[in-house]
Amino acid sequence: MLTRRTNGGLTQVALAAALVTLLGGCKRGDRERAAAEADTALTRAGKAVGSAADTVAGRVAGREYTNAELVGLVNAFNDAEVEIGQMAQTKATDAQVRQFAQRIVGEHRALKTEVTSAAQRLSLTPVVPEDDEDLREDHQKGMQDLNGKAKGKEFDEAFLEHEIKMHKKVLDEVEDALGRNRNPEIRPVLEQARTGIRAHLTTAEELEKKFGV
Repeated sequence: MLTRRTNGGLTQVALAAALVTLLGGCKRGDRERAAAEADTALTRAGKAVGSAADTVAGRVAGREYTNAELVGLVNAFNDAEVEIGQMAQTKATDAQVRQFAQRIVGEHRALKTEVTSAAQRLSLTPVVPEDDEDLREDHQKGMQDLNGKAKGKEFDEAFLEHEIKMHKKVLDEVEDALGRNRNPEIRPVLEQARTGIRAHLTTAEELEKKFGV
């Protein structure tokens, strides 16, 4: 992507330069049209090069989560899921949605126990990364939105929609970490988290279809 943008920008600059060179041999009307075309080409080239520079800057500024941040992120998600699952157990009216909420609470508590145990074995102090992909913010917003909904179909649908969004968000982060060949000590707990999160996501998506969403 970067090479393509850069090459495209350089090509446009070269074309613009060629157009400027030809201006002297054209009639006035032709020169004006050529000048306008050259200006457009230069503008496009500048945008292309600027876009490429932004991409480079983003990659340089970005960084991977540390192992401590990974376990902190997963456990923050576990805590959030236990909290919202407990709410859903009291407000969901569909039997399958209530059962799913109960499963969410139990399995995320179990996962937190495993993650915490792994962190202790590895002498890690879990810390939620500052850039947590808005995990905490989205959770709080979800809690507020769901608290404001009455029991019934509207709540059940909103709960499933929230669960799909949150599980996709964290699954992306876990899969990204696993894809970077992270050290073998942390891989087992990340793989366990991925399996559980995938299973919850699949169930939420299947239940959502029940409501015709």
